[in-house]
Amino acid sequence: MNKKLLVIPMLGIVIPTLSACGKKSGTIDDPTKANLHVLTLDKGIGTKWLENAAAIFNEMYAESEDFQQGRKGVKVSIIGDTKLDGAYLNTAVLNDDIYFTEQVDYRDLVNKGKLLDITDVLKADLSFYGDEEGKTILSKIDPTMESYMNMNNKYYGVPFYDSFYGFVYDVTLWKENNLYLSNDPEDPFVPYDDANISVGSDNIAGTPDDGLPATYEEFGLLMDELNQRGITPFITADIAKEYVADYLYNVVADYEGVNQMVLNLTLNGTATDLIDTVDNNGNITYKPATQITQSNGYLLTRQAGRYSGLNFLKNYIMTLPNGQASGYRFVDTHTTAQRQFVQKNVGSRPDVGMIIEGSWWENEAASIIATEAEKSGRRDFAIMPIPFASKEKAIESNYKHTYLSLSQSFGVISSKCSNVKLAKEFMKFLHCDKMLSKFTADTSITRPLNYEVTSQDQSKLSNYAKSLIYLKQHSNIVYPYSSLPVMVNNPSDFKHYYFVWKSDVDGTPYNHPWDYLREGSKNPTIKKYFDGHYDHYYNRWPNL
Repeated sequence: MNKKLLVIPMLGIVIPTLSACGKKSGTIDDPTKANLHVLTLDKGIGTKWLENAAAIFNEMYAESEDFQQGRKGVKVSIIGDTKLDGAYLNTAVLNDDIYFTEQVDYRDLVNKGKLLDITDVLKADLSFYGDEEGKTILSKIDPTMESYMNMNNKYYGVPFYDSFYGFVYDVTLWKENNLYLSNDPEDPFVPYDDANISVGSDNIAGTPDDGLPATYEEFGLLMDELNQRGITPFITADIAKEYVADYLYNVVADYEGVNQMVLNLTLNGTATDLIDTVDNNGNITYKPATQITQSNGYLLTRQAGRYSGLNFLKNYIMTLPNGQASGYRFVDTHTTAQRQFVQKNVGSRPDVGMIIEGSWWENEAASIIATEAEKSGRRDFAIMPIPFASKEKAIESNYKHTYLSLSQSFGVISSKCSNVKLAKEFMKFLHCDKMLSKFTADTSITRPLNYEVTSQDQSKLSNYAKSLIYLKQHSNIVYPYSSLPVMVNNPSDFKHYYFVWKSDVDGTPYNHPWDYLREGSKNPTIKKYFDGHYDHYYNRWPNL
């Protein structure tokens, strides 16, 4: 690798008030310049990256008379709002120009005529902005994502940001307490600089995951050690419990690998690890290799990765190897969880080792981190790779993880855009390699495009951002978007993580296993949930 670059491979004036349609209230256009309004969801990603990009673009085209007759220069206004999500795009009249947001029903918006065809933008040569000759936005997009976005050989958006879910851990706490796993069973936890530190799940010494759990069993040892040290293993929030389901969705993908996971999007191929039966003692028998089609797609609910994910949740995350409760902390809101994770030495309240979060968390929690840094000093954080189910599974996977990017986030131009030429040029500019690199520097996360982080921007990256980039570099990435009509037309069955987690247990429906497995009074078992998952889709399939 070029030592000056981090390669991110494949394998989104701030005026807060929104109106239902028309230009946003409070936006002041410059009558002497060509104006453009760019709206974005002001949550985890924020607006800073767009404001910085707009400032550069405005200066670059300060003398331009190309975008509106009789006007010189441009003014790109960035408008952020916490309510500007995919649901807003679905219901509002999009009278503004560009939108960057998440949970976008891309194909539905196209079919409603709300989005501008920007095929020419995606196929435009970006060498004017410093890219290699002939490089285009389309050439940077993963083939699975491209296939989903391609509607009759036309494109109406650009992928916005990567959304990976995982355990984020406090690196400073790990180093202070020597919480790194070793290769010596007699001395299982060692300092970070110890010669016996384990190589982690990538099986490579001297990399960011050294000393972190490589298997479920090692993760269980870590959870037990945290409890023995008086440290709360992890924290999560009721309002963010879907983060747990999304993390477990990634656990399933990591077990299955790319080819088997993609079956859940195509319903076409050979399933190799379908479970036939699980007895009351947890003994498993498997089906022979099975051809999957749209007529029997419900059989994918028997994929071994789903059972393995349930096992990891119940027996390693929620409980310790000895069967006792793991001692995790459950609070009301995700901001409370973030604050208590970052805070240290707060009276008698135990410190927290990890938080279940999305990849944007550090950017979202920036003010909390800054406030706590003033009290107790700056702390480093990093994302912990998903542990493999076993050493054998790690070898089978060639020590390479599989992750899902889950946000359904896009940048789009409204079909009602008032200055199409300017909007298209700004979209090209935002997606040159230089600006993609700056996005990562500004937000600490990656975009679902193939680009490089420059040496200058590397110097701005936090420890967390570097760990996230390393994770993506050394993982296969699946973008779980399907263009199959059966999936597009039945969102209640296939949207988000539903197809891997929906279950009917003893007459009660569940969207994900976290709620069920926390109901101790119902004597929850993995087998009941796994069988109920199959029952739900077996019964639903004829009606899809």
